[in-house]
Amino acid sequence: MSLSRLPPELILIVGSYLSTSKELLNLMLVGPTFHNLVISQLYRMNVQADGGSALIWYARQGLEVGLRHMLAAGANVNLRGPDKQLYTPLMVAVSNKHIKIVQILLEHGALPDATNLGSNRALVIATSCGSPIRIAQLLLEHGANANAIEGDKHGPLYEAIRSKQVHKVALLLKYGAEIRYSCNRKPVFLLHVAAATNVTPNCLDLLTDAGILIDSQDDRSMTPLHIAANTSSTRAVRRLLQLGADPNIRNTDADGNGWSAIFYAAVPKRPKFNNKSIIKALVTYGAVVNCTCVDQSTPLHLAIAHGASHAARALVDCGADITARNAHGETVLHIAVLAGTEYNDLVPWLVELGADVNWTDGKKNETPIFYAVRGFFHPQSLEKVKQLIFYGANLHLKNLDGLTPLALAARSCYPGIIRVLLEQGASTKSRDIHGNSPLHNALELHHVNVKNVYHVVVLLIEHGADVNSRNDLGQTPLHVAAAKNWAISPLWEVAKALMIAGADPNATAVNGKSPRAMTPTGICASAQRIFLH
Repeated sequence: MSLSRLPPELILIVGSYLSTSKELLNLMLVGPTFHNLVISQLYRMNVQADGGSALIWYARQGLEVGLRHMLAAGANVNLRGPDKQLYTPLMVAVSNKHIKIVQILLEHGALPDATNLGSNRALVIATSCGSPIRIAQLLLEHGANANAIEGDKHGPLYEAIRSKQVHKVALLLKYGAEIRYSCNRKPVFLLHVAAATNVTPNCLDLLTDAGILIDSQDDRSMTPLHIAANTSSTRAVRRLLQLGADPNIRNTDADGNGWSAIFYAAVPKRPKFNNKSIIKALVTYGAVVNCTCVDQSTPLHLAIAHGASHAARALVDCGADITARNAHGETVLHIAVLAGTEYNDLVPWLVELGADVNWTDGKKNETPIFYAVRGFFHPQSLEKVKQLIFYGANLHLKNLDGLTPLALAARSCYPGIIRVLLEQGASTKSRDIHGNSPLHNALELHHVNVKNVYHVVVLLIEHGADVNSRNDLGQTPLHVAAAKNWAISPLWEVAKALMIAGADPNATAVNGKSPRAMTPTGICASAQRIFLH
């Protein structure tokens, strides 16, 4: 008799002698009758042998019939899956957004607040992803805790806010979610989270209506408005201001800068944000555009320092003072030419607005061109020097050390800037407070590339530098060169150029020493003295 013609009773007896799921599955595949008779036995075997692991699979696939069969066969509704995170069927169903499966599992006793190894509960999963709101509602109806509980990384309300799901925020508040709580012993500031994620106005309204103060401050005294401005959350900034947020509250951050919201708006974190709308909104609602922080910098100083040209223009449009000075006496033009500020268009823009290229109250009483010279190692510094000269920078002014821009450039031995300064009439005859000329300065070797020294010395000589000028110690440039260890800083060509130009190797300084006598000890000492003969 054919196997397919066996009566049902015998088929069930055959099935009872099979010991593995694989054998039962093969029997089921004989035909529809075998499938219908053996399937229940297969479910029971899965429950007995594997703890009902098929329940996880049905929950993931959203297969209601198979799920009900597994539950009817006695599968543990709260079993843990074989994955590393140990998800329950309920967590799997929530993650895969299967509303009906979630409902069935809850009706059969699934624990709504069970956690996986990542300390995630089903409700936290439901509020952190874009699942239907009905899933969160089902969990709450079956006793899920709307508040953060021990072990949660973040509470359900936090996740709903962070993922901008305003309807879930409203649902959680309806079920008693607390607006003030701590997670891992740290206070959670929900309105700050909302501000950072640029939520809809409705979400902000829900949180403030629930009792969160509009100007509540976190552990750094940051308000939600600070956070919104810092994260370029334009929509949140506008709504917070409409709700009465104070735009002039200062924070006390780790650096003690004392910034109000407009400072954060002045320095967008990412290039795609220009914060123009935020700046205008803040000023419209009373932000002081020329306020200062701890070092007396204004928001415009910060915008310029960060190369935020769009923010800078918005600040100026709102009345920012381009002549304002920080605690070092620096104007925004000083800041615009600092090393690292790549936006060369800021310099002409500021000058055309009235910035003074010869303002001398910067550090060491330096004008902006000194700042451009100090940034010699940045490619854009040369262009800024040219721009400042074009707009009338005085090349003969001295800083507190008595250095002119040329003398300062000579100390750095950057030929490009020195050549431009010389071509524009900078004097090689100037003296600093120690009587040093630019030629002396070039030979001091202040962290310079020694290879450039020769080119700079030749440039200075070609433009009239006096090779026998003396400083306050009576030393000529040749004295300064001779005093260096040529084994470390080879200045043979430099000394030769000086002597060809007429430098006196026998000139004596105040201490009675000639250049030869200034030679330091070392392996090149004798050679240096012979060379200087």
